[in-house]
Amino acid sequence: MPDPSHSGIVLKAEDIHVSFGGVRALDGAYIEIPAESFVGLIGPNGSGKSTLFNVINGFMIPDSGRIFAFEQEITKLQPWTRASLGMSRTFQANHVDPDISVFENLITGAFLNIRGGLFRSILQFPTPVRDQKKAAGLARAVARLLDLEKVLDVRAGVLSFGAQRRVEIGRSLVSRPRLLLLDEPSAGMDVTEAEHLLRLIKRLQSDLGLSVCLIEHFVRTVFEHCGIVYALAEGKIIASGSPMEVQESAEVKRQYLGEDGGGNHA
Repeated sequence: MPDPSHSGIVLKAEDIHVSFGGVRALDGAYIEIPAESFVGLIGPNGSGKSTLFNVINGFMIPDSGRIFAFEQEITKLQPWTRASLGMSRTFQANHVDPDISVFENLITGAFLNIRGGLFRSILQFPTPVRDQKKAAGLARAVARLLDLEKVLDVRAGVLSFGAQRRVEIGRSLVSRPRLLLLDEPSAGMDVTEAEHLLRLIKRLQSDLGLSVCLIEHFVRTVFEHCGIVYALAEGKIIASGSPMEVQESAEVKRQYLGEDGGGNHA
């Protein structure tokens, strides 16, 4: 696995503004992700969570504001350049290829780490061949971590929804990220399945020393597993800090947790 960033700030987005026509999707939003941290981002539907992720990983350039990652400004860098720096992302909907095996899905995550390109790989040049062997070993190791080892040769499309989500997360891990962005990884799961997946992600984050930022609609699960939480509403960060600090925020309770602060969804 990659050498993680052990100290400092892995990512910082400041004063981010994004508008679609006359609609403000982000209105001065900000987020800071320390090294080796597990950060949760919560908010009602339409609050701007996925838009903020799109800005962070380069799918969208903000109207204004700046983004820094790994000690350099990345505001206008392309997504593939950010990926080469160590940033990886999953999406709300499954993006696994259902027609190829779990192993083949996993190893596609190593594309940027195989030197020499497709042409040299086809001609069996030594460097890409060595990299391919390393990638295959890493894919198998990740499969063990995610309890996918027994289905490596199985076509991904026949797996359960939860297993496919693990394949997608595994593919991101094979890319050797220093920052992993997870956009609602438990979407489509029930509370029990979501809790199991979040415990697994937390263990991976801790054991591998990764920095992880998670969008999740099961708020209680975020509060239980994340060390830092940001609450977003109407494009603005309305609270940030420890889970307890965010839970006790009057604005958070007013916006979407209800008067007792005990809602399940955000």
